[in-house]
Amino acid sequence: MDLAELLTMPGVREECLLRSNVGFMALHGGSQDRGTEQIARLAATQAHASYYAIIQPSVLRVHLTSRLHDPDHSAPLRAFLEHVDVAISLHGFGRDGFALWFDPDRGLIVEAYGPAVRGKQTGPLRGIILGGLNSQLLDTARNLFNRRFAGYHVADERVRLGFHLDNPVNLPSAHGVQVELPPGLRGIGDFGETLVPRQDGVVCEVVAALVDLATRAAELLGTTSASSAELAQEPPGRLVRDGLATPTGLQPPAVISEGG
Repeated sequence: MDLAELLTMPGVREECLLRSNVGFMALHGGSQDRGTEQIARLAATQAHASYYAIIQPSVLRVHLTSRLHDPDHSAPLRAFLEHVDVAISLHGFGRDGFALWFDPDRGLIVEAYGPAVRGKQTGPLRGIILGGLNSQLLDTARNLFNRRFAGYHVADERVRLGFHLDNPVNLPSAHGVQVELPPGLRGIGDFGETLVPRQDGVVCEVVAALVDLATRAAELLGTTSASSAELAQEPPGRLVRDGLATPTGLQPPAVISEGG
């Protein structure tokens, strides 16, 4: 499967809003990496950053690996990647797999999000996995996230994710950083038991950390953060629909581009 095929599936949609040259992404939003597009959207709004997401409906679960998200298959994704200089891509891990097995006593067992505990795991996942080819921003992300949330830590010593050259997070001119969050930091409970992501509590802390990361990304790009007064005078951003930029004041900022 490729991105073009995924975007033709019923209910799959894209959202894209162009603001600054720092942008947040959520390639596996909706039912796949639950909570990621909500967090990316909130962080982008608070940081006045650009935003792109692919959102799957509740009846669909497709994990298309990041490097297969070819911008030639999506005008909004291509517009986003051409607009930003640095990307921050939000992903989730843990309790996102599909499980199907036969139990002698209960018959066929289907778990839409797999077992709560796998292998040698004995409790909630507490690691945050970071990657991406912007080494300066990656170091900043490690410092920002490590021990910032009670009981959580950066755990990317033996796992390398987000470093493939074709991963969209690395396609902007200054590349970017990929942030993989466990269930407890995505508002779906420590074991992913909450189907509808919450947007309070620790999620607010995650959003604040991501806003700090976007601010640092802008500083590394040699830009300065605009004051609130300056932001109030700026155009509210551009929605991208089928690759065409439109001032947001002309149409409601909901779905930007729908597949199917």
